[in-house]
Amino acid sequence: MSETIRNAGTSARHLGNGFVRTVDGAAWLYAQLPAQPPVRDAANWTDRERNARPLLTLLPRIAELTPHIPFAGRKAMKGFYREIHILAVSTPEPFVPSGKLDMASRIRLQREYDNTAVHDRFTLIGVRLSTGGGKERRSVWRRMLGALNTITSLDALGIVEDSAFDHDRDTITQLFQDAGCTVPSNAMMRRALAWWRTDRKPEIVPVMVEHEHMHTFPDYESCRRAARFFDLGGDCRTWRDHNPYSYPMTIVSLGALPFEGQDEREVQDSDWAANLLAQGRGGGQGALCLSVRGLLEPGDMSREQIDKDKENVYDKAMQQAMDGHKRNVRVAGELAAVNDVYQTGERPWPTLIDARVHAAIPQIIDRPTQVLYPGEVSLNPDRQEAAFQDMMIGSPVAFNPSPVYWPVPILAYAGLSGRSVAGDDMGRGAASDLPGALLGFTEADLQPVYVSPFESREKHDPPCLLVTGATGSGKTRVLLHIAAQLAQLPDPYTTKDGVQHPRMVPYAPHVAEDRPHIPIVFLDPKPNSDDFTGFVRKRHGTIVRLDSEDANGILDPLRCIPDRMRTDRVQTAVEMLSQITGGKHGDRGRELALTTIVSYGTAHGADCLGEAVDMAYEAYMARGSDAERIDPLVEQITPVLRRVVRSDPMFQLIYGTRHGGRSLAISQGLTLLSAGTLNIISDKTGSSAVSDIQRWVVRMAALGATAAIMGRNGVLIVDEAWSLLGDEFGVGLVTRMGRLARAQHYLPVFASQKVDEFVDAGLEDFVGRGLALGMGVKNEGGSTGESQAQAVCRLFNQPEDGRLHERMMHARVLDTESEAPDWQSLYALFDPADGRLLRGTICYYMGVDGSAIPVEVRISQDLI
Repeated sequence: MSETIRNAGTSARHLGNGFVRTVDGAAWLYAQLPAQPPVRDAANWTDRERNARPLLTLLPRIAELTPHIPFAGRKAMKGFYREIHILAVSTPEPFVPSGKLDMASRIRLQREYDNTAVHDRFTLIGVRLSTGGGKERRSVWRRMLGALNTITSLDALGIVEDSAFDHDRDTITQLFQDAGCTVPSNAMMRRALAWWRTDRKPEIVPVMVEHEHMHTFPDYESCRRAARFFDLGGDCRTWRDHNPYSYPMTIVSLGALPFEGQDEREVQDSDWAANLLAQGRGGGQGALCLSVRGLLEPGDMSREQIDKDKENVYDKAMQQAMDGHKRNVRVAGELAAVNDVYQTGERPWPTLIDARVHAAIPQIIDRPTQVLYPGEVSLNPDRQEAAFQDMMIGSPVAFNPSPVYWPVPILAYAGLSGRSVAGDDMGRGAASDLPGALLGFTEADLQPVYVSPFESREKHDPPCLLVTGATGSGKTRVLLHIAAQLAQLPDPYTTKDGVQHPRMVPYAPHVAEDRPHIPIVFLDPKPNSDDFTGFVRKRHGTIVRLDSEDANGILDPLRCIPDRMRTDRVQTAVEMLSQITGGKHGDRGRELALTTIVSYGTAHGADCLGEAVDMAYEAYMARGSDAERIDPLVEQITPVLRRVVRSDPMFQLIYGTRHGGRSLAISQGLTLLSAGTLNIISDKTGSSAVSDIQRWVVRMAALGATAAIMGRNGVLIVDEAWSLLGDEFGVGLVTRMGRLARAQHYLPVFASQKVDEFVDAGLEDFVGRGLALGMGVKNEGGSTGESQAQAVCRLFNQPEDGRLHERMMHARVLDTESEAPDWQSLYALFDPADGRLLRGTICYYMGVDGSAIPVEVRISQDLI
């Protein structure tokens, strides 16, 4: 084998539940640090505090296990300090569709995203165990007895048996639990022992070491082939041409940070670890792994040591000043600043001393400035293997070119743990995952994000999904991307015999489903719009144009609201006629009068409003026995309504005149309700009868579609959803949808560029999830004077001075002259030279838990 090939990762064995034995006989216990909330996408400092809390809780308690020996200094006490190892892993692996999906959906996603990688992202913390255990202070005789017991517990090979660590293992386990840490799975530990492997079931494969970087390989044969290629003088920068699943890797060592005792909130790059581990497309370094090893020194010992160091440096600084030199003046100032922190309070933070910090970066690093780290960086030429081995669990190699001495807050607030996840299925096989559409992958950690139409029904959350974004932000394409997948999703509550079940019936894992698919309805109120027409037609959906000749009465309340909802049907018809015939503020007497008119017609078999009013009018004018049941208002409004319906094609949609006309039927798959050439979006300030008719056409289209998919677990997608509002009638309609959608088993999706309308209407309680896209530089203000970006933050309870608000305001390019893409923008980015797509649209996924996570939407070529 070539001299450049090295074995790796063979220094330890995992025995279960995070317990590890090393080749030199040491024992370690590892646990997983909590992954939430993420630091990279933290909404505010409160999230940062929550992320830091596990380490702020755990490390001081580990330091307290150090025995107290009077008058002993750091040199004498080091042998008693606990050694810890933090290993943050973010390894790419092939994307695998969620197991919650049906077989056809899994096959389709696997084909569309065949070359897509997701990241196995987690963080472990390990503590080296001792055979003594506990924190009780023991006498000399008890310590001698403990040493004797350790000797007697050696096996035939001179290795201490596992049981000798039981007491200490129980102690550390309890500390882990108190800090919120969990037991790592066997798969997670297997990954941690071979974190550089990009396979979903990683096994240890040798690496190839060069002067200033390394190479990794998918299997032994690739490794041997690479060695032959290297021996022949091949250029490793063309490696992927010969080994497509290999990649270069540089192990860099991280040194001291410019810490002078300041509060972590005042340090701009205090989240340095989160930036290193975040993916390059999301503005991070894309490191595969970050390893931190060191001894945990109690705070009072650090305080004593700093006092000694400060006095020595001060003495040298004074002597040098007298000699005309100032070499130690800066060091003295830094020590003074740090000393102020350690002297504050009764219990100073513990310190990680003699710490070795290494990062594995999957590229060839030529300059330290290429590394996103605010402190010193060593590239380790000719020491790549030593640094690599030092990162391994249980490694006997200690490579420490630049030791660091860090108080606990530097580690706690660095973002070593924290995984950006979002959606109703995060691709990790949780029992709570739900079938849905693959939205994309989180920008920072490349975790899959699924949007499920069943989330509200299963988890009892507010039902509405709001999609916001300016014109050109990619809002329509995101809607199509989601709808294309949901339309092919079998109804998980209905079996192939048509029987509906109250609980979800899981899909068969390896059998094609023969169940009805859930219905998806688009409502596009824009005139002359083709945003959805081609998409629906290509997928053999149904298109209903409201300007077609057979659309007369198709949105009539008596025709599009089913008979089982008889009370809602009459009530809606009365509200509509009251506003159209009586103005915005219809009085109660008018509504009661209209109720008698409409009810008479429906009782005598009318299936549309025009027929119902005509029946009541004829009965009233005939002065028969039924006339007294009909309010005299019918004599006044009937001639007016007859004239309007003959002259206004929009009114004909909601006021049918022919018995047995076309009804709004929604089948499986996709259906589009299109305004066609009609202008049914009214001016918000309009108060005329025409404006009222426009508003009611939009509302009845939404109500009719809702009624058609009710109880079928379908999805209603309303574009320009602000047009549903406009006045208290519209607000009441949307409120009713938000209040009843979960119980009526459908998902309302509202897409709008005017978010302030939803805020002004007070609909926050009904919006459970959201997708926020770019608003752009212009970012028009709403009716209250605040911008649409501010309205998004208010609606989803996000800080108005946070990262979300800032990114929504970015344009697609940095400047119009160079057209260089702005990677902080949420818009899709293109290469200015050849128009090639560089990055998909970014949308922030707003979860019911209050999180806001940026997700890159990767749309399949079939949809484009």
